[in-house]
Amino acid sequence: MPIQKILIVDDDIRFRRFVRELLSPEEALQIIGEAVDGQEAIRKVQELKPDLALVDISMPRMSGLDLTRRLKKMMPKLAIIILTIHDIDEYKKAALASGASAYVVKKAMMTELIPAVRMTLSQGREDEGYT
Repeated sequence: MPIQKILIVDDDIRFRRFVRELLSPEEALQIIGEAVDGQEAIRKVQELKPDLALVDISMPRMSGLDLTRRLKKMMPKLAIIILTIHDIDEYKKAALASGASAYVVKKAMMTELIPAVRMTLSQGREDEGYT
């Protein structure tokens, strides 16, 4: 499997570090950048061309849902996983409707993030003709 490039978008530096540590054992995944808000995320996506963005739903200046809609218009093949503290069905439905591939509640990240990342990235490769 080729190296998959990931951008982390969250306004909390401790959380971004946690995500880096959680994903670091995965040899096929490379964190290529971080952004603290939606505006920075848009610039980083244009510059770095990640395969996947991990996006917090609640950020200053632009919500993760608004960011997801904008990123999907810019780069339709970009996979996006929404990360959130909100374990609410309406939020999940809104995230998926905005173009996110998956929705992971932060309290379940230890067990759910890596499988969600793998599933999301493998779906993208299948969509492009990879198996």
